[in-house]
Amino acid sequence: MPSDKNDLAQRIAICRPEDTVRGFIFKSVYGLVEQRVGSAGMDRMLQQLRVSKMPVDFFSYPAADFLRLLYAAVDVLEPQYPDLQDVFRACGASTVTGFFKSYVGNTLMRLIGGGEPKRALSTVHTVYSTLVSYGTREFRDLGEKRALITFRDDMQPVFFHEGALTEVLVVLCGNGRATGKALAVNHAEYLLEWS
Repeated sequence: MPSDKNDLAQRIAICRPEDTVRGFIFKSVYGLVEQRVGSAGMDRMLQQLRVSKMPVDFFSYPAADFLRLLYAAVDVLEPQYPDLQDVFRACGASTVTGFFKSYVGNTLMRLIGGGEPKRALSTVHTVYSTLVSYGTREFRDLGEKRALITFRDDMQPVFFHEGALTEVLVVLCGNGRATGKALAVNHAEYLLEWS
């Protein structure tokens, strides 16, 4: 079943011209598509998007273009996963993997202290601000091994951020789960739990 194009249109409609995403986020999703469905699937997706060049890692590109890429990738990857939600999660997780492999991500990880989830998660707004130009993120400590992160003015789907935040927990402490709750098309809360 293809992704919901009405949902995509709503998300694109709230993008402002100044809303941008770093190139390596695009490349992380491209890499997931190539890994899971090969070059034929990648070519099919690129033709659909009419893309001729790969983005440069730390250049900024329109958030609306990333949304188009994300939904095209979900359509190409959908047969590889149990459901569309899992595809969005996998795309989100791929961006975290790509970030932590980058020079900036690796440096940031050393600065914020890997292995200490709450300390790292408390910097969520700063980290996201290096990746995208829009939105705010707030961290709230909920006690031992639990936290709540609220995203505002962020047009990415909840399942995408669930995948990204779950992957952050896996990188930081080897396990965990983020469960999102959409409050509006651009506003969501994520409960993070780990052991």
